[in-house]
Amino acid sequence: MKLRKLIELAVDNAMDVDPRGRKSIEKQLKKLKDKFDKMEGKDKEYFDTERLWNPYPDSRIIAGTGDEDIETVMVGIDIETPEILLADRLRERGKKIDCILIHHPEGRALADLDKAMGLQVEVMTAVGVPVNHAEGQLRPRMDRIWRAIHADNLFRTERAAELLGFPAVCCHTVADNLVWNFVEKNICKKEFDSLDDIVNALREIPEYAHYAKKGNPPIIVNGSGSNRPGKVVATEFTGGTNGPEEFLAEQSRAGVGTILSMHVTEKTLDEAKKHNVNMIQCSHMASDAIGINLLLDELSKAEKNLSVIEAAGFIRIKRSSKRSR
Repeated sequence: MKLRKLIELAVDNAMDVDPRGRKSIEKQLKKLKDKFDKMEGKDKEYFDTERLWNPYPDSRIIAGTGDEDIETVMVGIDIETPEILLADRLRERGKKIDCILIHHPEGRALADLDKAMGLQVEVMTAVGVPVNHAEGQLRPRMDRIWRAIHADNLFRTERAAELLGFPAVCCHTVADNLVWNFVEKNICKKEFDSLDDIVNALREIPEYAHYAKKGNPPIIVNGSGSNRPGKVVATEFTGGTNGPEEFLAEQSRAGVGTILSMHVTEKTLDEAKKHNVNMIQCSHMASDAIGINLLLDELSKAEKNLSVIEAAGFIRIKRSSKRSR
């Protein structure tokens, strides 16, 4: 498959399970296209036309033309210049690497991370948070993320890939949407008697089991193992990065009893303790690996010869089409 086809398929699959719904996303894309058509001068010159079809600004090609043929990909959760050098060393040893697939965004995908956060509003409204509260609380957090990223040296990994001749693509929210949907269906929609029962259910999932054996298991960060879960949600799995701490209090008022999260900030944990909301940190790397594996399962349907080199915290676990979602 062509590299461009890879990211198009990734985006299409993410839209199928997006909290906003495909119709809502397509409506937003049309509005953006209408706005773009009316632009002139510098506004149009600097506009990122990728946004006209791709609603996930943190998921895109960062090196390469898109016309490259892709069969063998080196996949990692965090890939920076050292891992690009590792890929080059593997290539010197005879390993075929057509593309590097990165989960956490780099380059232009990282520069636009804040623009991926808007879908958190739908994640919140789905659990009962008023939309005006979610939007009002999210905007300052998005601004803080943008200012912080703006000061970073964003393009080291991107340039390293270019210099060493590796096409590279970031698949962040496109994979996070898949794991969010997976956890919602396989954990949140089921009944559990205790937090311990949830942790045990998570450990039955291959990626969580793998990382648990390596000392990185799902852990209860607030609440007791014997606590009854109440309403269980996975509100910190997709949307670019952590939402504002104020979301915790809003979820408590909406009747949420237990939050499943990839990673919990100390400020959010303080809020959870204040509002007696249970929190389970599900292992960040394992959660990301699930999302990437679900994506690779879908890509493998289009490219039957797709081969994966596991790197940078990623382990490949294949699922049948019946289990994927």
